[in-house]
Amino acid sequence: MKLLIMAGFLGSGKTTLLLQIAKRLSAASLKIAIIENEIGEIGVDGDYLNREELHVQKLFGGCICCTLSTGLIETLEKIELHYQPDLVILEATGVARPGDILTNVNKYQPKVESIKILTLVDAFRFEMLMEVIEPLLTAQIKAAHTVVVNKIDQVQNKTLESVIQSVECLNPEAKVSTVSAEVGTNLNSFLDDLS
Repeated sequence: MKLLIMAGFLGSGKTTLLLQIAKRLSAASLKIAIIENEIGEIGVDGDYLNREELHVQKLFGGCICCTLSTGLIETLEKIELHYQPDLVILEATGVARPGDILTNVNKYQPKVESIKILTLVDAFRFEMLMEVIEPLLTAQIKAAHTVVVNKIDQVQNKTLESVIQSVECLNPEAKVSTVSAEVGTNLNSFLDDLS
């Protein structure tokens, strides 16, 4: 099974994009499982995904990059044993550092054939968020194999170009795609890399 770690700050559109990815890959006959990491005790996003008839496991009460790292490994092992998916999509909390998650997964080495990190960037709020939480956003972008700039339908071309340039400066190795997860624009631009 493959593992896709989805990172991105709160409100960047992770759950919306995750749903789009899962639906499209499921339609292509891939078996998808989702791990939903919620900081609190109530799983809003996980319940939404369950209504879409997707296989969802929830991890509550902390961030998988630190306090729940062994719970993540146990969950991956359980999913492999009982569900045998082609792809597990892990939606991290908005404050997670995906590089730390990758380190923890590699340390325990569950049966995962490949791990990719996809970081979602909110084009509309990027500049403002960089002023407030620059270290976190920078860590999320630098850890990514793929950076998806979301909400392109809400910004002017000049703003979008500036966001893309900033992302490419922070992580010149990453593939950068632009989408509107809500509208469904450009989703195929990175889906082939995931399956």
